[in-house]
Amino acid sequence: MKYVNFCLIAIFSLALSSGSVKDAAPSIGYYPGEIIPDIVLTDLEGDTYNLSDYKGKKVVVNFWASYDAQSRATNVLLHNYLKMNNADVTFLSVSLDENKDVIERTFEMDNLDTISQFCEVNGADSELYNDFKLNRGFRNYLIDENGVIKAMNFTPDDLSSII
Repeated sequence: MKYVNFCLIAIFSLALSSGSVKDAAPSIGYYPGEIIPDIVLTDLEGDTYNLSDYKGKKVVVNFWASYDAQSRATNVLLHNYLKMNNADVTFLSVSLDENKDVIERTFEMDNLDTISQFCEVNGADSELYNDFKLNRGFRNYLIDENGVIKAMNFTPDDLSSII
């Protein structure tokens, strides 16, 4: 009977601890200290740019969608902050809305310069959405001149102390 109890306790302990096993690699997108992958950015006219085109500059890349109020507000705040305070940081805004009309109207309503605005019209079905694991929440990245992620998920207030 002693051995049966011991075995039951051992099995129960293993069952409980198996849910807490973690992978060595992070499961959510990219993190500070890593080099950001080269992504293709598409503007509203359909012209494409590579993120690597901005190498040698500090860049903020912000992923957002009009249906996500928090990410949309962060996009506007970062855009306005960088426009007024940090001319040496390039702002790249990437909308993951599937409808171009919605994107264009949102740009107009939010009073955003379209020069730094890009769209991924495949939305949640895009490679970009999956590679950056945006199903876990939209985020932004500060990338240094060498393509290394320096910070992520920051506010304009955070950004002022980071830069």
